[in-house]
Amino acid sequence: MSSFKIPCRTLVGAGTAVALAAGLSVLGASSASAHMGVDLHGATPTAGSGSTIFLRPGHGCDGDATNAMTVTIPDGVTSAKAQQKAGWKLTSDGTTITWSGGALPDDEFDDFGIKLTWPKLADGVTSQKFYFKTVQTCNAEIAVARSGKAATVTGKLPAYAGEKVALFVDGIPLTMRDVTLASDGTFTVKTTSAKVPDGADVTAELNGTMIGNSIAGTDAWLEIPAAGSTASLAMPAPSVTVVAAVAK
Repeated sequence: MSSFKIPCRTLVGAGTAVALAAGLSVLGASSASAHMGVDLHGATPTAGSGSTIFLRPGHGCDGDATNAMTVTIPDGVTSAKAQQKAGWKLTSDGTTITWSGGALPDDEFDDFGIKLTWPKLADGVTSQKFYFKTVQTCNAEIAVARSGKAATVTGKLPAYAGEKVALFVDGIPLTMRDVTLASDGTFTVKTTSAKVPDGADVTAELNGTMIGNSIAGTDAWLEIPAAGSTASLAMPAPSVTVVAAVAK
């Protein structure tokens, strides 16, 4: 099956997913291989049993660091528990798991573990693939709130707590002096709406390297279409093949 990459900084919404499931082409997409891996560390996932999988992002978004990752647990999979990772906030609603607030550089990798239980397979079925829809977000740490002629720029860069960063609006310095991040990596700057016009990209730099911005880059690995469909995916979701339990 061929795959196509949705360019980073393009949010994949329900409309896009519907178009893909219907087999429609995605304009402007370039050919690429899937970059969200899944590692089982040598284990064989067996229906009706528990195991642990590890999702492994292979890159950031257009060179930016990964700051959040959301995974949708496939139907039928139960007892999903996510690995706690230092420097990342972990949230779960029973259907999705999100790691956020961290910083995984584009040129590094890490594993995000999920302990779960696989469902039993239907009679006569020897194996089944389960797809983990995944959305990876980069540099979504800075927000701009406008009120009349005033504006407030806030950010959270926990990996750089206590550091002094330079803020820019579309490449133009926002403040005369660097801003010192608090112990939790947050900052707040009061300014005017004229200095941060709607649609402008506010960026934070440390020693000349961008470490955050107000425009989120996103990569999405979508759910595979229904069995028998010939539709191509934008980016195939990482999958795990579960085998039937051996009768005793």
